[in-house]
Amino acid sequence: MAKKKVTLKDIAKAANVSGTTISRYLNGKFDYMSADTRQTIERVIKELEYRPSNIARSLKSQKSMLLGAVIADIENPFSNTIIKGLSDRANELNYSLMVAVSDGSKEREQKHIQRFLDNRVDGLVINTVGENEDYLVSLKDEHVPIVLLDKSMSDKSYDCITSNNYDLSKELTQHLVEEGFASIGYFTPTIKSNTVQQSRSQALEDVLKDHSEIEMKQYVMAKGQTDLLIEAIESFFKLPEPRVLIAANGLILLNVLKEIEKMGKRIAVDYGICGFDDILAASIISPGITTVAQNSYGLGKESASLLVQKINEDKEEYSIIYKELPGELKIRKSTRVEEWNRKDEINE
Repeated sequence: MAKKKVTLKDIAKAANVSGTTISRYLNGKFDYMSADTRQTIERVIKELEYRPSNIARSLKSQKSMLLGAVIADIENPFSNTIIKGLSDRANELNYSLMVAVSDGSKEREQKHIQRFLDNRVDGLVINTVGENEDYLVSLKDEHVPIVLLDKSMSDKSYDCITSNNYDLSKELTQHLVEEGFASIGYFTPTIKSNTVQQSRSQALEDVLKDHSEIEMKQYVMAKGQTDLLIEAIESFFKLPEPRVLIAANGLILLNVLKEIEKMGKRIAVDYGICGFDDILAASIISPGITTVAQNSYGLGKESASLLVQKINEDKEEYSIIYKELPGELKIRKSTRVEEWNRKDEINE
């Protein structure tokens, strides 16, 4: 015998609340709803094995209950945790998440965004590759809520969730100055149209303005150009000692370590190294690599939360939200010069 289909009325009756309250719960509108009421509704839905019809809900509410996320580079360990945060929060808010990867291409980013719009997503989270500002501005005519993740617009004309990049870079640079490094090599992706890297680079320059005795050289990295990376590393090892290398993201850090190992150079002997994104390897590779840990999972969750908030927000009350989540500097032996094994000690 076929099982009777559970309706909203059945859930409302079992939870002892109104049908309107059930509808608000299913649409992620929890304002003025107590935690006890939410827990009761959640329990009843599970007990009755209720499965809402997304098609029916879409026709009635004009919402697809779909969120789109365009991620710049899935090879960066930072991105994987972001996607986890996005997915978990979307699920909590009863939305389905679709993810596309632009792989550093602004043309591919545009294509993915258009496909999501064609599939009637309710909103978009965009981890932009940069150099796409004119296109992003044109999306305002689509009247679809958009939240930028990590990189913002130069004029902050879109909602954005990011890290406190300037403060973190400043704290890292001050640490390197205090440790007595004579030179710094900064390995970074292109800074043009990349607000994150602009903030980090600016902080580095601001701190070093008062330390002319420290030589600083910037190396701009391009994805997949190993020859350029090797050339930059060779140049770095010509800088005065003690020298330290800063990797602007986790992917650059891994690529740099791979090539330097082939050269037979040793961390905390021949050079110091640190980087942004507290990837797992940083705490495993001897003697431990100093990193700036971003709350990448939190960035994902906050972006999804903000997007759903904007989807349900009264358009007349709309205001731009720019939020920075605090990160943490994790100091390890790779930049603690006083703890290094000196070359002359090793050769004795």
